[in-house]
Amino acid sequence: AHPDDPSPRGFCPYHDGCLEGLASGFSMENRWGQKAHLLPRDHPAWEIEAYYLAQMCQAAVVILSPEKIILGGGVMQQAHLFAAVREKARALLGGYVRHPAILEGMADYIVPPGLGVHSGVTGALLLAERALR
Repeated sequence: AHPDDPSPRGFCPYHDGCLEGLASGFSMENRWGQKAHLLPRDHPAWEIEAYYLAQMCQAAVVILSPEKIILGGGVMQQAHLFAAVREKARALLGGYVRHPAILEGMADYIVPPGLGVHSGVTGALLLAERALR
């Protein structure tokens, strides 16, 4: 848990300290008493949020070695969060992974969905279209 997190167990009804319970919009609202998009950019919530998401990215890199990490959803609509997540993930990796995508700052490695907020709906429609054919 982040040392400044006022709710280090998170808000998942099933698991203590799981990512969804620590970093989702629901958890942010429960932790801070208001929706994430209403929190100012300099609110401590964003430091804590970036920390949890960076831990997830670091784990994904060393376990799965993905070609790219795409972070979407409501919380990730805060564009400033991407730079913080990249920076913290790179620090957590500590030079362990020597891939250029990671060593060069991860601007093209940890990214938002290519279709923005419409990625989920567009993907669902494309899958439905494919199923109909």
